[in-house]
Amino acid sequence: MIRGLWPRRPQPVPVHCGDGRHTIRTARLLLYTPRDHWHVEMGAAAGADSDAQRWFGWIPDSLVTPETAAHLLGIHDGNRAERLRAFPRSVRRELARPVVLPDPGAEQRLLAVDAATGLVAGMSSLTPDSGGAIGLWLAPACRGRGLGTELVTATARFGHEHLGLESVSAGTETANHRCRGALRAAGFVQYEGPALHTLPDGRVVDAAWYRHEAAGTARCAGVSAAAVSRV
Repeated sequence: MIRGLWPRRPQPVPVHCGDGRHTIRTARLLLYTPRDHWHVEMGAAAGADSDAQRWFGWIPDSLVTPETAAHLLGIHDGNRAERLRAFPRSVRRELARPVVLPDPGAEQRLLAVDAATGLVAGMSSLTPDSGGAIGLWLAPACRGRGLGTELVTATARFGHEHLGLESVSAGTETANHRCRGALRAAGFVQYEGPALHTLPDGRVVDAAWYRHEAAGTARCAGVSAAAVSRV
């Protein structure tokens, strides 16, 4: 079953951070805090293919089918109304619910959109209470174009310039040379970490760990008062 999108008119793309939500622009990407659950579904669809799951190992029951992923990743403002009709009304209603903002130390997600096409390019996450741990992935059509480095750099900026973190980190499988190259190109340096890592599906892989540090940090209008008061 196709899992869905909202039945309402699109909200304007956020321009500034505020009310606990964030926006970051790069040369080719626009990243922002998901506003509705369809944003989360589209972001997840970007990493649901077998090539991505070779590295991520998400629980199989959480993955959409290739057909559903292609449908979600092909949505833009010009075809939105037509593609929405493929989704059951009850699912559209459920996925139209606003995303509840996470606690300050919990995982913070950013949906990445290709600024030129309006299509979802991928998603990234950062968890302050786990040492600023970063996770990210790109949609199949966006791989091999240097966007990985752009997404990594933007997510590190998110930690340093929006959440006030001096250090952010990322882990990847040692054999994932494309990801390791993107991390190095974004200024991450390797550090000593656990040699093995267990993926969500139970696979155990060799791991490499990277860190990015900033001399100066900042907090933006997207950081709630609770986040500021807890530091």
